[in-house]
Amino acid sequence: MGTAPGAGAAAVRELEVGGLTFDAAFDSGNCARVERLGEHEFGIWTAPDCVGTSCETNNRTWFHFSVSHATAGRVLTFVVHNMNSQNRLFKHGMRPVWRALPSRPQWERVLHPVVAAGTKAEDNFTIRFRHTIESSETHFFALCYPQPYAETCSRLAHLDALFGLPPASAEIMPPSRLGGGDTAGECDALPRTPQKCEGLEKETRKGGGVGVLTAADGLVEEASVRCASHGLPCRRPPGVYYMRELLVRSLGGRRVDLLTLSGSDGMLEEEEERLEGLFPEGRPRPRLFRDKKVAFVSARVHPGEVPASHVFDGVLSFLLREADPRARRLREAFVFKLVPCLNPDGVADGHYRADTRGLNLNRVYLDSSLEAHPSVHGVAEVIKQLHGRGELHLYVDLHAHANKRGCFLFGNALPSAQQVENVLYAKLVALNSRWVDFNGCDFSARNMSRKDRRDGKSKEGSGRVGVFTMTGLTHVYTLECSYNEGRLVNKLQPVQLPACKRDAAAISPPPSPPRGAALKYTPAHWRDVGKALALAALDLHDINPASRLPAVGGLEKQRGIVAAWLGRRVAASGGAQRGDVPEAMGSGLQRSGHLGDRAEA
Repeated sequence: MGTAPGAGAAAVRELEVGGLTFDAAFDSGNCARVERLGEHEFGIWTAPDCVGTSCETNNRTWFHFSVSHATAGRVLTFVVHNMNSQNRLFKHGMRPVWRALPSRPQWERVLHPVVAAGTKAEDNFTIRFRHTIESSETHFFALCYPQPYAETCSRLAHLDALFGLPPASAEIMPPSRLGGGDTAGECDALPRTPQKCEGLEKETRKGGGVGVLTAADGLVEEASVRCASHGLPCRRPPGVYYMRELLVRSLGGRRVDLLTLSGSDGMLEEEEERLEGLFPEGRPRPRLFRDKKVAFVSARVHPGEVPASHVFDGVLSFLLREADPRARRLREAFVFKLVPCLNPDGVADGHYRADTRGLNLNRVYLDSSLEAHPSVHGVAEVIKQLHGRGELHLYVDLHAHANKRGCFLFGNALPSAQQVENVLYAKLVALNSRWVDFNGCDFSARNMSRKDRRDGKSKEGSGRVGVFTMTGLTHVYTLECSYNEGRLVNKLQPVQLPACKRDAAAISPPPSPPRGAALKYTPAHWRDVGKALALAALDLHDINPASRLPAVGGLEKQRGIVAAWLGRRVAASGGAQRGDVPEAMGSGLQRSGHLGDRAEA
């Protein structure tokens, strides 16, 4: 047995066990302890969020570690301990992912089935999986397809270069350099030395502030740079307006970025107004636009919910398509405000759910402060500014779900006339993606106020409900995506191709539906869901130049279908008060089990 203390996640660092070297002292790594259980079998212990501090939580599901010095052909078995009970996830065949660096930077699910054991009552849940080592390279294993904080930095740096923006400062500014002393209070969970994000020179590394890169860390850094442009354009799309701003620094001094993306048409000379305490770099703010609605999309408030980043990538990459007429129309009609990572400290430290102070940031939207919750406070202030200008039209916060299968939306319970439009957007998203389960959506009043079993915090402070409370906006949603699989695959209607052959040729098809065994999600499927979120915004306003809706009366037909569907549920529930109609929408949820503690990640 061996252990290695570290900062934040208490990650093992180049730990030799049974002739192998284990490491998790890298961006988003989590492995606190390793034991040899047999000749080819090893126990892996996860670290709870904020382990070793007074802020330590009971959130413990994410793992991400590397193994070196195994010979090709050797079959290794790993038993992961100290996990929250995730029986609902693994009973449907969930499998971790792996890659080998440097030759195989793309993640894949492990080939062999996983054996889950233990119960929630006894708090002894484990998973056992095996993997055949394919080469002498360092192999990495994780709960689900990772996207570390540094990879997000590298992707944004690629776009900065593409659009000719000055390089963004990737230096991690510790609290002492940000001012205000130790904002973590009694928790000693924050880095104290400058760092550079991956892809740039690093001054210090995760893991006790030790200033030497481990071999695994260097491989992760290199892979982040190599994968930075995946799915993004290799040249600047003409007519696209792109601006990256440092919205605020996290408690750990990392960047919380705000992207503004639109078409250059309708752009005014005036800039957006500054907001007190935000945008500390002092650079010019984005330009204002004439007669464009704003869509706001955010991700990774919960660091372990990695599918959210892949959905976000789907939104971003689709909006940047040069030739697709739908992407062009989106840029003409909307300004997109995008926050790729709301909890960069949690992501970098390998947390599952919390920030560096053990807080669930998705419960503080109505009482956030710049000092305690800088990222959420920054988003809330931007939301208020956009709403005050009458521009905010759509808000979607991206998450992942461990207890329910499929991809689905949570929305708010509104008066009946508003509710038709509210639910209509979810219906349109499902009509644009094979993977979105409309019957799995929930728009109930109960789902606006349910309290977490663990900490008693209400969903009234979540991004979805908080933004609705601040704005009264109809189209405010949480998107949830399973880490694993869906219950169904939608049959999509054909696209109504535009007359222009060039535009028609630019329409990309969705991923092919699976054959035989149940679909296991990959980043490509989640990216397609992100694309559908954007396409549904076009359909909602009947301005999609290549819609799956019939050219004549298609939107009104869907509106009528949704109204009738809701009406039947009003009758079934015996009332039409606010929240009664959408409560019946939980029928899809009941078929897949109670939502439990992870109801809204």
